[in-house]
Amino acid sequence: MGTIFFSAAGVMDKLILSSYAEDSRAYIVCQILTQQVFTVPLLVITGMDFVYPESIFALFAGSLQILPAIFYLSALQVEEASRVTALEYVYPVFVFIGSIIFLGETLTLRDYVGGFLLLLGCILVTYRQDDQKGSASLSSLSPAIKPFLSYWILTAAYYLSMKYLLSSLDEWHIYTWTSLGSLIAIVPLIGIPSVRCQAKGFFGSGYMAIWALISEETFMFLGIIFSIFACGFGSVTLVTSIGALQPVLTLLLVLGLGIIMPGKTKEIRENTNKEALGLKALSFMIILAGVFFIS
Repeated sequence: MGTIFFSAAGVMDKLILSSYAEDSRAYIVCQILTQQVFTVPLLVITGMDFVYPESIFALFAGSLQILPAIFYLSALQVEEASRVTALEYVYPVFVFIGSIIFLGETLTLRDYVGGFLLLLGCILVTYRQDDQKGSASLSSLSPAIKPFLSYWILTAAYYLSMKYLLSSLDEWHIYTWTSLGSLIAIVPLIGIPSVRCQAKGFFGSGYMAIWALISEETFMFLGIIFSIFACGFGSVTLVTSIGALQPVLTLLLVLGLGIIMPGKTKEIRENTNKEALGLKALSFMIILAGVFFIS
């Protein structure tokens, strides 16, 4: 369920960035401010429940998520949503390593094979079609791949932190503390005049932009909640590996949106010709095989 909601949020991000937002940093400010629509009621209902030092650790983990969010949104501005979400899910490889070192999880040969297939499928989808030859060129990687190393490490650290924090905090308090940490982290961004001006302009750009942002943050809230509960139920390695299905779901959502609202496919700028779909289908089949081995 979390993966489905994250996929919907990713498609909404692409639409919003194509139509209403120019600066990814300003859009992150808008996202985090809107996120408090869910955080404040949760604080009222569940209370603060401060646990030292875990609550401070959760604040820190939430603040660190701003950096990978900037990388992710910057990549969405230059690349197709399905490719970006595929690149996103290389981070389970770093979760594998971290879960062994920090959480003491034991991985089998099947897990290692699955991790290799996940990595192979995610890298394969980054190969772009050569416009002159009309085929996929192994020498032309997606421009979105460059900033993703930091994204993978920080996102893996976030999920490992969630698993650790679940021993002291419940799922709802983990969400509220990390959300407050993100709110603290955007203060320096708000201090930048150009970012502050663009964020203010976004909220003044009409009800369609605000409605789209609220919809995106609703999907994101549900995705985060379901993923935190999933970490509570089982292995963080398995949880993050199941998340690798997101590129497949993202492409299906884009294709479905193209049928229902043909004009929106241009805004998303997803390449859906036969060659591109064939390469993506092969990549996604390898990713599915990887998830099968791990699960």
